[in-house]
Amino acid sequence: MNHRLAVLSALFALIGVWFSKMISVTGIVLITFLVIVIIFQLKRKTIVVLMVLPLFFLYTQWYEQKNTSIFPPHMTDFQGTIETIPKINGKVISFQYKTSREILVVRYKMNSAAEKRSLKKLEIGTYCFLNGTLKEPEPRSHYYGMNYREFLHNKNIHWILEPSQVDTGSCVKDNKKSLISRIKIWRSKSIKQLEAHFTQNTAGLMNALVFGYREKIETETLESYQKLGLTHLLAVSGFNVGIVSYFLYLLFVRLGMVKELAYVLIANFLPVYIILTGGESSIVRAGIMGMLALCFIVFQKKISPVVLLSIVCITMLLWNPLYAFDLGFQLSFLMTFVLITSISLFKTTSNTHLLMITSFICSLFSFPIILYHFFEFSIWSLPINILYIPFVSLVLFPVAIVVAAVAHFIPSVLYVLKIPVQFLFEGSASILEMVQKINGTLLLGRPSPWLFLLYFLAILYVFYEWERKDRFQLRYCIPFILVIMLQACFPYLNPSAKVSFINVGQGDSILIELPFRKAVYLIDTGGTIAFDKEEWEVADEEYDVTKKVVLPFLKGRGIRRLDGLILSHADMDHAGGTEFILKNFPVGTLYLPENKNLSELGIEIIESAKQNGIQMSYLRKGMQWGIDNSQFLVLHPSEKNSSANNRSVVLWVKLYKTSFLLTGDIEKEAEHEIINHFSRLKADVLKIAHHGSATSTTNQFLELTEPRFAIISSGRNNIYGHPAKEVMNRLKEKKVTIYRTDENGDIIFEVAKSGLKLHSVQ
Repeated sequence: MNHRLAVLSALFALIGVWFSKMISVTGIVLITFLVIVIIFQLKRKTIVVLMVLPLFFLYTQWYEQKNTSIFPPHMTDFQGTIETIPKINGKVISFQYKTSREILVVRYKMNSAAEKRSLKKLEIGTYCFLNGTLKEPEPRSHYYGMNYREFLHNKNIHWILEPSQVDTGSCVKDNKKSLISRIKIWRSKSIKQLEAHFTQNTAGLMNALVFGYREKIETETLESYQKLGLTHLLAVSGFNVGIVSYFLYLLFVRLGMVKELAYVLIANFLPVYIILTGGESSIVRAGIMGMLALCFIVFQKKISPVVLLSIVCITMLLWNPLYAFDLGFQLSFLMTFVLITSISLFKTTSNTHLLMITSFICSLFSFPIILYHFFEFSIWSLPINILYIPFVSLVLFPVAIVVAAVAHFIPSVLYVLKIPVQFLFEGSASILEMVQKINGTLLLGRPSPWLFLLYFLAILYVFYEWERKDRFQLRYCIPFILVIMLQACFPYLNPSAKVSFINVGQGDSILIELPFRKAVYLIDTGGTIAFDKEEWEVADEEYDVTKKVVLPFLKGRGIRRLDGLILSHADMDHAGGTEFILKNFPVGTLYLPENKNLSELGIEIIESAKQNGIQMSYLRKGMQWGIDNSQFLVLHPSEKNSSANNRSVVLWVKLYKTSFLLTGDIEKEAEHEIINHFSRLKADVLKIAHHGSATSTTNQFLELTEPRFAIISSGRNNIYGHPAKEVMNRLKEKKVTIYRTDENGDIIFEVAKSGLKLHSVQ
């Protein structure tokens, strides 16, 4: 089979799937370019490849029509089998639950420590009768966050089941287990054995390497692997299949088997290995390629590796076209394709040189994808990969396999192995954590589709010149470096300003980017309100909205420094993430409301700012500053003593001809004070005070400001009932266009000389 025909067919299959979900100008340009290439390269066979795109486009449309739930929303009684290892985090237990008709995600809040101990006994393969309420997964609400609804949809899951009770008495072990269920149960028990004998981090790393289970790796370690570009080492993929197959081959040959029989046995074992390691897309790709390659060897047939890869890609997309949107699938196929097609560059007898070339190629080609998902890239990635690829492959992975085998067959020996194994894994993790703290991160933000295309064209140029001249020269990377510089400089060439209302739930966080990015201000950080909990209720990692939402938003926008962090007032839902920002992000000046009666949180924030050497400034009524076409005026607080909410900073911001009024949590008393002192105050965009509470947004205030748009920052289904019906009615009576973070997600106003554009996630 013509390798060009195979590769272009696989590529057009992928594009057909992508186009079924999203069509863009960049995609159309790419298609046009590929069609020209096909016409010149394949000539008579052009029509064969061109037909692949519409076929996969239509196939994906048909697949999506079938990818819907059979269950009606009002259904309450279910029976099925626990399909994944139950995950317990604080008082919540969750797992996938397979009924006879479809798979659900079960999420249950436990009521006591005794119930938690009881439910820890649940395991894969247990048959349970459950009664509860079906809820749709939350839709996408963040520009730079995970789309959980789409993630589940791509796995053919459409509902979250919230049971009224999960009782071990209504769950029984299924004695009629299939082979696949038995393998999954054995995997689950092996994972738990390692967790029982080793520290959380050591067990988590070993389970990731052996079983593809990364749930218990400590957050700091996982972030280190991610920031240093090493997460591919924790994903079971081709190198794991290669090492396991090699050792099995040595074992079978040593037992006296002929090579052909050894190949057949290994090919039969690989499906078992896919299930043992969790069945993620990267291991499915590697496993199928391994099985097919062994079959061709047994039957003494030759096939090009790139043709084999293309066949596997098309096969997996036929099985589930939504694989195309899986990051593991994308990186696995891209890296494998690049290494196969770059074989001519590996003309060295030095293992170190070979490793350096491999790491460089993988780092370069993964750069745009890593940047798209994680917004930054570590300059330490290449040297760390050169050191850690052989270390993980030749040391950590074999040790983990041996320990897992010992844990299953002779667990008493684990007490001897425990200390040296923990020293090895914990030590390697600690080194990574230290390295990633050394400043060396290239933060660029998420590239636009055009930049994404330019990155790959520049990378292809590097390898074209390298292969053509038969040697690498640094000047080949000039176009790639120019694209990086273009992305880094683009915000400073953009005359538009942006005001982003970040969806932080029941809280506030507003990002202001001035034209040409002459300054960036963050107003409030959001914050997670902590409630008193018993020991058994405490989660392994408490959710931090500033860390999970605000920080990714800043990084996704390519922001490397805040000129000012302005706190409206020191309440947890507005300033709870301040200390995290001060410790983890460069801040020029911290602005606080002038206030003699500081809360405990306010005192902690001031101490944190002093410790981090950050300049502080106190805001009061009448203060103002400006940069070119951008003006800032502080309307509040005044010198009058009042409640914490009524001492919020109220900021009037004018960008070109558009004005914004940002009101913190002020109530009607503060509104009246502003009305009395600023009788000509107008605002195009009004941030509704106190999340839409009935104590704010009076008719008089709306009549004064005459807003065109109202933004309400509140949490979905919050316990306070925000926004209040009275406030909503007042806004509707004034014919104000309302946007809410709980309904629209992140909201972005783009301000230019020509006018105003509004974007929201939903």
